[in-house]
Order: sequence, then C-alpha cells, then structure tokens
Amino acid sequence: MIQVQHLKAIIQQIMLAMLTFLLVASCGTNSIQPNQISAIYSSSPASECRLIQHAMGETCVPLNPQRVITIDPFSLENVFALGIQPVGVAVSSAWLEERTFLRDRLSGVEIVGNLNQPNLEKVLSLKPDLILGLVEDETIYSQLTRIAPTVSFDFQSSEQWKEILMHNAMSLGKTEVANQLIEAYGDRLKNFKAQISLRENFRLMTVSVLRVTNAGVSPYLSDTFCSNILQDAGLNLISEPEDWLVSLERISDLDADVIFVWSYGYQAAIAQTAQPILQLIRTNPLWQQLKAVQKEQIYVVPSYWIGSGILSANAVIDDLFEHLVKG
Repeated sequence: MIQVQHLKAIIQQIMLAMLTFLLVASCGTNSIQPNQISAIYSSSPASECRLIQHAMGETCVPLNPQRVITIDPFSLENVFALGIQPVGVAVSSAWLEERTFLRDRLSGVEIVGNLNQPNLEKVLSLKPDLILGLVEDETIYSQLTRIAPTVSFDFQSSEQWKEILMHNAMSLGKTEVANQLIEAYGDRLKNFKAQISLRENFRLMTVSVLRVTNAGVSPYLSDTFCSNILQDAGLNLISEPEDWLVSLERISDLDADVIFVWSYGYQAAIAQTAQPILQLIRTNPLWQQLKAVQKEQIYVVPSYWIGSGILSANAVIDDLFEHLVKG
C-alpha cells in the first residue's frame, strides 16, 4: 500500500514538471491558451464599470483604468494628451522617427508590437485593465477582449481624428479633458487666422498637399487628417482631381500658391524608395512651372501630416505658423 502511494506521488511530480515545461515553452510563441487568459483576467477584482458602445458591440470598462494599452496610433497619442501614462503601446520605430513630441513620453512604456499588430503574450504579461484600438482584425480583437476589456473604434479615414479622441475620452472617463484639448486647438487656429489674415492676398491663396511615393504623386485634399486641419485653419484647398494617383504630366492639376509635400510612410522602406521619385520630380520642367515652385512656397513636411491624434494636430499647426506666418 505504501509503495502504491509512493508511486502515485512520483507520477504527480512528473506530471507537474511536464505542465510547467509546457507553459514555459508556450511563452516563446504569440499564441495564448484560453486557460492562461482566464487566469489573468479573473485575477482582477470585480469593480464598477461604464458601458461603452463601440465598433464591435459594447464593453463595460473600469471607471478609472490604471493599466491601459493602446494598439493604434490615434489612441496612443490621445491617452498621453488626456493625461494617462499607458503601460504598453503597439508602435513601430519608423512611425516614431519624426514624432519627437512622442519619444520622451514613451520612456518607460513597454512596446507590445507594431501598430495594429500587438504581441499577445506581451499584452497578457502587462495585465491591462483596458485596451484601446481600431477595427483592423476581428481575430486579434477576440483574443484581446479575453485578456482585458477592449474598445475598438470603427475607423474609416484619418479625418475622424477628433471623433477618435472623444471616443477614447469616453472610454477613459476624460471627456472634460478632451473638450479642453479641442477648445485649445480651436484657440490656436483662431490665432493663426488672425496672423495670416495680415498676409497680402491671403483670401485668394490656395493650398495643395501632395504625397510622393514610388508609384507617383497623390493628392491629400479630402477625407484626410491634414486636410481637416487645413480647412479648420481657414485655408483654401484646391479642387481634388478625379484620379487618386496623378502622373507627372498632369502635375499642374495639383498646382496651388502653397504646396506641402511629404514622402514618408509607416515603413522606412516606403520612404526610402520614394526619395528618387521626389528628386526626379524636382528636376522636371513641368514641376518648375508650378506657381508654388516659382514663389518658393514648396514645403516638405514630416510624416505626422498623415495623422494621427491631437498631438500631431498641434504639430501641424506649429508647421503652419512656421511656414505661412513666420516665413
């Protein structure tokens, strides 16, 4: 009888050792087992929460979340602007390259993967109580929502940056702060309008925004982050051509008194391949005939002109003051 009990004890020890080994081995992948998730999720004590309607349904989020993770660029900027230090963010080094206003804020924050591609194990290890993101992949969403309450915005275009700010603010219980941020944004633009109105022929001045890629030139004149800000600033955008991609032979369709140009992307390789195209355009006689070129009103702007949140919006306003008022 004693030998049988001793044998059972040995078997139990072997099984425990094998289980431990399997759990440790699983940490080398980006797959999370259901029992691992429930163990973390249920370890947080139940508390009161607010019900948030979002793209994937409705989620009850903590009234005062303390461990927030963002997996998209809009939410990343917004949580900082709303006065919350996230425990983790999904972000790429190329996207951060020209966003100096974010680098210092990210000191001490865990990177949990690239934009919209979170590392589920890293997310799980940080034990978040709220995850903010955009609707990109329903499979990822279903995995994230098993780790912590996850709120996802139904993203259509970067022009929605103010809506995303307010939606993030509702999720975080910071709507009053968000209203103050939008009010301050409006005050800055009122100041800009007052100063640029002193410029000769201001009301007749037209503005164009171009993106240069290895495929050609694209206008950014409607339904975009920067076009929304330029319109808020009272600037006159040229009429958008029918074609999204404009050939160099038709570059005059994008002519304006002022042209802002950017040639960057979320991936460094995209930006690099666009540089020869940009140099080729600059030396083309058709480019030289543009009004903005002849007036020396061509400004190469950083990649944050494509978006994302209130911090980038204020950086764009800084550029408008620099180029159109001080310049």
